[in-house]
Amino acid sequence: MSYFQGGQSDVSPEPELDMWLVDEVLGMTQGYVLDFSDKTFNDFVRRTFGIDVTAPIYTVDGTSKAKRMRAFLRALVPGAQAEVLRKFWAYRQRSSTASPPLEPRVESAFFEMVARLEGSSQPIDLGVVEKFNQDETLSELVDAIEREIQANSPHAALDRLHTYTMKKFAELLRADGIEVSQKDSLHGRAGRYINSLRRTGQIGEISDQIAKSATQIFERFNDVRNNSSLAHDNELLGRAEGRYVFEAILSLLRFIKALDEAKFGR
Repeated sequence: MSYFQGGQSDVSPEPELDMWLVDEVLGMTQGYVLDFSDKTFNDFVRRTFGIDVTAPIYTVDGTSKAKRMRAFLRALVPGAQAEVLRKFWAYRQRSSTASPPLEPRVESAFFEMVARLEGSSQPIDLGVVEKFNQDETLSELVDAIEREIQANSPHAALDRLHTYTMKKFAELLRADGIEVSQKDSLHGRAGRYINSLRRTGQIGEISDQIAKSATQIFERFNDVRNNSSLAHDNELLGRAEGRYVFEAILSLLRFIKALDEAKFGR
């Protein structure tokens, strides 16, 4: 994986992605992405970023590789966009069939854009990480997450975000009268909660498909927590990669909240 996603401010606006440059560099003008087939493109994104780029959230504009690539990029914060573009550029350089040589001015403009995106300082929005009950442990957990984000260390907060998410789904399940066990996995709790929304007719077809993808990502988050966080004696993800994972989980929590706004905040 890598690193995914306030009011008026006196700081400079966030740098913008120039999709024309992306199209030129990644050979996307005819619906392709470099020399990828559908399968190799899907596999590359899944292996490199831990994302299922066939999920409905990435096919809203169409199912061609280029349209899904654009949707994928638009879903990311600027720094994450830069990282994705650098990974695809590295692939382009390794492949002899990826794309014809670029005009020097295009290559130069592309790397100038990537540098601007990497210089982004967009803060992480923690609005969805709430103290939803009077549990003292929960309060300390939320405070610890906020401290790590203020210190620009989302990679160091992943184990706490995992614990928070476990607690959140336990709260949502109990509110629906569903039993919760200490042996539950995160994706198990998320899946049972989403099934409850489905049974009660609170979730439409498109949201249902997105929710299934969300459950798969929560399952991958279990592995990140166990093998790449401070939960154990692990080598941490890099700061950029940790932010990507952190933002991805927050975006899924926002999605769940949008599905069940009334219950989510109580």
